[in-house]
Amino acid sequence: MKQWFVVTGMTAILFLLCGLAFSQKKQYPPVPFDTILYMGKQQFLSTSPAAETSRMNVILIVADDLGKHDLSVYGNPYIKTPNIDRLANEGVRFNTGYATAAVCSPSRAGFLTGRYQQRFGYHLQPHPRYPKNKLELWAFKHLINTSYLVPEEYGVYPKKQENRMGLPSSEIAISELLQHNGYRTAWIGKWHLGYQEPLLPVNFGFDYRYGCYEAYTLFADPKNPEIVNAPIKEFTDKVIWKGGRKDACAIRENEVEIEEKEYITNAFFNRAKQFIGSDKTTPFFVYLPITAPHTPYQAPKAIYDQLSHIPEHNKRVYYAMIVALDNAIGGLIDFLKTTGQYENTLIIFTSDNGAALYSETVDNKPLNGGKMTLFEGGINVPFILHCPALFSTSAVVQEPVSLLDIFPTITTAAGLELPDDRTYDGISLIGDQADSIAPPVKRELYWYSDYNSAIRIGNAKLLVNTRDHTVDYFDLHDDPGELNPFPEHPEVHFLHQKLEYWKATMPSLYWPRIMNYEIKINGKTYRWAV
Repeated sequence: MKQWFVVTGMTAILFLLCGLAFSQKKQYPPVPFDTILYMGKQQFLSTSPAAETSRMNVILIVADDLGKHDLSVYGNPYIKTPNIDRLANEGVRFNTGYATAAVCSPSRAGFLTGRYQQRFGYHLQPHPRYPKNKLELWAFKHLINTSYLVPEEYGVYPKKQENRMGLPSSEIAISELLQHNGYRTAWIGKWHLGYQEPLLPVNFGFDYRYGCYEAYTLFADPKNPEIVNAPIKEFTDKVIWKGGRKDACAIRENEVEIEEKEYITNAFFNRAKQFIGSDKTTPFFVYLPITAPHTPYQAPKAIYDQLSHIPEHNKRVYYAMIVALDNAIGGLIDFLKTTGQYENTLIIFTSDNGAALYSETVDNKPLNGGKMTLFEGGINVPFILHCPALFSTSAVVQEPVSLLDIFPTITTAAGLELPDDRTYDGISLIGDQADSIAPPVKRELYWYSDYNSAIRIGNAKLLVNTRDHTVDYFDLHDDPGELNPFPEHPEVHFLHQKLEYWKATMPSLYWPRIMNYEIKINGKTYRWAV
């Protein structure tokens, strides 16, 4: 009898596991593709280029998970970043520059196109893989410690849609517009806008391509004695160290996988200098989305040793990575001066989103929250324009601007017109008068990631979570740290209406989430779609 119970119980468990393993819901609808915009793009690229451009060179440097207050020009007390500070102090520094998303990939889709990425359903990170079945998700949720990242309940997933999760080929990237008008173009760094054809950099107007397709890669061989490593107790960090430089994390040059032994931040900037060269006859555009200071935390030992005043090991490595980035930017500036291209090169420096608080290494104070959240610490990022030929005097701008403004600012600097077959959401930051910044305007700025959304008008900001049914109002003039939410403020209804109307003009997200980021802020647990 006892054996019968055992056999029956084992059989029941086996049937249950099989049911979980093979249970599948209906498939998520295919990722849409805008044929009309694609045809408009093809027509635009087939027309004759502009008769004459300004011949202005452009370098767009995008740091990865760099908090605004990680730089000394924005008040970092731990380190000095003199080269980035020089760009800010001699150029235009924006104190309220906003990314369009609090995570890497959607943010990049926005500033590379000058359009809210929600216009093409790009709310979330592209996911290279979804749970195959309920059993796999159960094991992921209960056998692996994902800490702050909480797996979503088993849902409806797209099937074999990886070649559509990313920047769609119907969009016109700034690199394509510039290449069409005679610029030499390069992508050097991290892509993270799709992992396979037709979503790769080669299809978006880059003559030269060097870097990784994934959101991260190793900075160097962890066994190199000249490198200091700082693994952190965090789920995704363990995945990164284990993955190394395989698959999408591999370094590729023009689609060919190569072995890179140089510290990757230095390698990125050295490749940029090689691409730029000393030829002044053809203007260039270099898109430099470097991986620092995203995990894994690895820094040159020589720089780490210089920061002995920082007692915490991980924080010391993190800031050493930022100093290494600053040194590399200094080398690029010196190169441009030596080759006589400094005066006529527009350098744009920013970050895709705020610092990653989940690393437990940094904070965004005095801003609240961090990466993955729509609090200021997640979206208020460093933003600097520098070009002696455009701005002979420095300026500090307090009014809110958006990284969406990068696209029209570059087209203005290059003397080009925006394509007229689609809506652009950014504005040029270059004024009509010579040597001027565009006059500040009162703008409505929006954020929208699945069940999270936000709006800012003037100093009023509203955060909305439709899943948890929460509304938080902040007056950023009186409460820049977003410490005191007022859900019953008189302006809540007006802002909420504006936000919902704008969201209604956007398509729903084109692919579903897998994880939710949970963090306690102001004594309250907030949840964010990832």
